Amino acid sequence: MAIRFVGLFASDPVYQAAQAQLTLCDRLPAAGDAAWGLWPAPATLGTTLLGKLGAVPGAHVIVHGSQKRMPVGGTQLIGVPAGEQEQHDLTGETAGSLRAWLAAHPGAALSIVVKLTTSPRTTFAGTIVEILNHELSAHAEPYADFLIAEAAAPGTGVVGTADQQHQALAAGDPRYQLIGAVYVTTHLAADQAPCYRTRMAQDTVANATLPPGV
Repeated sequence: MAIRFVGLFASDPVYQAAQAQLTLCDRLPAAGDAAWGLWPAPATLGTTLLGKLGAVPGAHVIVHGSQKRMPVGGTQLIGVPAGEQEQHDLTGETAGSLRAWLAAHPGAALSIVVKLTTSPRTTFAGTIVEILNHELSAHAEPYADFLIAEAAAPGTGVVGTADQQHQALAAGDPRYQLIGAVYVTTHLAADQAPCYRTRMAQDTVANATLPPGV
């Protein structure tokens, strides 16, 4: 339905720069990406990431930036039944239980909510771009894919756990790798590519990877 960047993305120059950089790096695969092992492109890369997230049927995507003690990100799927105000956290649901919840709450308002924070000492564009790429590629896009599949053919949506999504990052998530490879090879300033790589190394839960040799 729509994707909105709010919080510090609406007011902080570094956050705004990071959003603009991610947007520029979010492109379709090109033949030249064969050197990165991304060609022929997986079906998941048939659209841009932001284009897909901005057109999820029945759901808004909200990306919120803030400043706290440390750089971290998190993604939730939130549902609000029609006519109610209480938010239901659907993040941990399986495909089957999520499908059952949606069937029991027709017309529910859905939001994929991405929260991103940095500390005053780690507000670098590259840090923000890496967290954004992680959360949007590994966690938000699977929810988008589930909802798109369900809208097209009920019963066909698939969604994994956060642990499985992290395992995919470590194994080489194509979307994350494409955006990350474009970023670290084109944004070479000190607060950009080096900070992106530093943030990758710090995230020992996901252990995300770039294509070999990048």
